[in-house]
Amino acid sequence: MRPTHGRVLARIAWGLLAALAPVAAAAQPLTVSAASSLADVMAEAGRAWVTVGGAGVTVNASGSNVLARQVAAGARVDVFISADHAQMDVARASGRLVEASIRDLLSNTLVVVVPPRSLAKAVTPDELASPSVRRVALGNPDSVPAGVYARQWLVRLGLWSAVAPKVVPTLTVRSALAAVRAGRADAGVVFATDARTAPDVMVAYSVPVADAPAIRYPVAVVRGPREADAARFVQFLFSAAAKSVFESAGFVHLGP
Repeated sequence: MRPTHGRVLARIAWGLLAALAPVAAAAQPLTVSAASSLADVMAEAGRAWVTVGGAGVTVNASGSNVLARQVAAGARVDVFISADHAQMDVARASGRLVEASIRDLLSNTLVVVVPPRSLAKAVTPDELASPSVRRVALGNPDSVPAGVYARQWLVRLGLWSAVAPKVVPTLTVRSALAAVRAGRADAGVVFATDARTAPDVMVAYSVPVADAPAIRYPVAVVRGPREADAARFVQFLFSAAAKSVFESAGFVHLGP
């Protein structure tokens, strides 16, 4: 029995779809879970990746602690970039990371920011502990990297016990910045790169690198069907082209 004309067309169409399926799969963007402070710059890095033949990236930006739990729980993620090693270790303990791929990619610095139209021209660390500052916005100092770093800095200065009762803890460093912008906090401690995304807030104090803990953003490939593509993207993040993107946004690039 000869196939009908319609069946012939259907078979041809199915054959074309089958042939194109691997191409379509290969063209799917990588899912990159990145610390909230990387939201803007990772989108830019993704666009740069496309210019050198990459398929692009979908950026899933949130608090590193949230992202680490998602990776550990089996979420579909190809690359994970944390704002500290503690949260990378949470993901690592799940066995889902390619161990040899874990490397430090970036560094950052801390700044104290104050709301728009603030009369303060500067805020010293001691002033954060004074009665004149009633609320200090931080990423949750128990889990959000920017808040953890801020607490470690203030502990070093002997000021944490005075500042802790004033802390307005937030889910991400960007949320802390938003609290300051909205006037819900008298000051906040955020990454310098985040402050650059909000030109209406004032940087009242830049924390010297020597006074702060070492800030590191490690990156890792997540085990799965896209490992090879993810590894190529991570390799790209250490390239000169990616370095230019990150440094333009104010990050310190730790690649060669």
